[in-house]
Amino acid sequence: MSFLHPLALLGLAAAAIPALLHLLQRRTPPELEFPPVRYLSDAERRSARRLRLRHLLLLLLRTALIVAVVLAAARPLVPSRGGGGLHAPTALVVVLDNSPSAGAVVDGRPVLDRLKVAARAVLGRLASADRCWLVLADGVARAGTREALLAVVDSAGIDPRRLDVVAAVARAGRLVDAEPLAAREVYVVTDLQRTALTGTAEVPRGVRVVVLGRATATAASAPVPLNRGIASARASEGAVVIVVLGTPAAPAAPVTVRLRGREVGRALAAPGATLSLPLPPSPAGWWVGEAELAADELRADDRRPFVWRVAPPARVSAGADLGAFLTAALAVLKDGGRVVAGSAAPPDVAFEEPSGTRGARGGLAGARASVVIPPADPALLGQANRALAARGVAWRFAAEGTPGPLASAALAPLAGVQVSRRYGLEAAGVDSAVVLATVNGEPWLVRAGTVVLLGSRLDTSWTALPATPAFVPFVDALANRVARGEAEILEAEGAPRVAFTVRGVDTVGATVYGPDSRESDLTPASPALARRVLAGDVLDDAAFAAAAFAGTRRADASGMLLLLALLLAGAELGLATRTH
Repeated sequence: MSFLHPLALLGLAAAAIPALLHLLQRRTPPELEFPPVRYLSDAERRSARRLRLRHLLLLLLRTALIVAVVLAAARPLVPSRGGGGLHAPTALVVVLDNSPSAGAVVDGRPVLDRLKVAARAVLGRLASADRCWLVLADGVARAGTREALLAVVDSAGIDPRRLDVVAAVARAGRLVDAEPLAAREVYVVTDLQRTALTGTAEVPRGVRVVVLGRATATAASAPVPLNRGIASARASEGAVVIVVLGTPAAPAAPVTVRLRGREVGRALAAPGATLSLPLPPSPAGWWVGEAELAADELRADDRRPFVWRVAPPARVSAGADLGAFLTAALAVLKDGGRVVAGSAAPPDVAFEEPSGTRGARGGLAGARASVVIPPADPALLGQANRALAARGVAWRFAAEGTPGPLASAALAPLAGVQVSRRYGLEAAGVDSAVVLATVNGEPWLVRAGTVVLLGSRLDTSWTALPATPAFVPFVDALANRVARGEAEILEAEGAPRVAFTVRGVDTVGATVYGPDSRESDLTPASPALARRVLAGDVLDDAAFAAAAFAGTRRADASGMLLLLALLLAGAELGLATRTH
């Protein structure tokens, strides 16, 4: 039992008033010898016993009356199985999944509309003593009053970000478990997309989890919404490669490629297909295109932008003492039109060993950017470091490091390639350099301004990289992108758009935003999978609304106590009248 107004229980002290008055009113009359009274002694003793019993009953009735009135004022709550009534103070989190898949149209309306109705049914029953949070697809736990959270639900639209439902439920469980309230509950309002239920939510013991199931009573046999979505679109080598994902049984649909609003390609694709459509020749610069699918149940994934850069091949120069592998790779790139060598104009990129035959500064000073390769003789490291210092580079070659595999997020083909010999690369001061690849967690490839430092010579006695298929593309990236300071074209989650990275007046990279490709598969999870992954009860719409606070539902017993107080008052009045 709990009380809505526990401070009113202080009034129970008034229950002692009838007993105090009873004790104060007791007095012993003076005794005088009066012979005729002796004959009445027997009758007096019998009457006194009856009076004492009535007075005791009056005392009990008056005490019980005060207790009943005070308890009614405190408004006690008792467990109730009914659908109405109040509930014990509860810490709860409502997880509303408004990620892109909730925008799918089912039975003529977006799934999000149904989810918002279910969320409102829970939030509408909040009491002032409850502590509540609302979690949307952005993962932020918003605390607030009932009115404030209902307003957030009403204004919630489709968020381009994907909600990690399992992680959100685990965080919500920990959040309510930390609250010192009588009950702790998590309500999960999601479309139960199967791709969202991976792993298992670790929910603390004592936390009740309730999950909204599919819309109809025949959900197990309801048709799965068919959908196709563009998972990725990447332009390379004069073509755009498009990957289409979605519900496995969805039929093929036309994919259209547009460049500046003009259609330049079209093809049919079903979920799981990969298309390669040619792009028209374009002048130098950054170009933005768009791949678009025919409209289906989910519009959020039907459009995906892509971006690519058309640039003249880099003019390169290279010393003769840099090894046969690098010389051969540059020759291949020259034959393919990827680089220009032997031009009369100053080179864009110089592949240099600063301690080589041209002096400590000759190659470094002559090019706009440099790729610095360490000398083969450790005795020349000092000369190389002095050349770097003269150029203003705040990095130095250090002692030889331990062998190990390459790791790189910026240059994925390098990952796992073995390095058997290398020099350490150390910062000689505060610098804004970018570490592009590491070995055993230590820098191996660093870009510091217009200078790129390699920790190994490009020879198989130093690293296995020259013997791998990634070597020529790696040299291409060094010459045309890394040394020039151009970043990768990155992909990120968000509303479909392209954001360019600008350094000064130069555009040096771009980020392409789009929804998570897993949102395209609208196959629902089974109730058994949802129960196992989310550790909760899966209920349909009607049962979900009725289950809100069912574990802690309480009825107000103050009415019954007031009725009891009335009965006690009537009994006390009748007994007091008869006594007098």
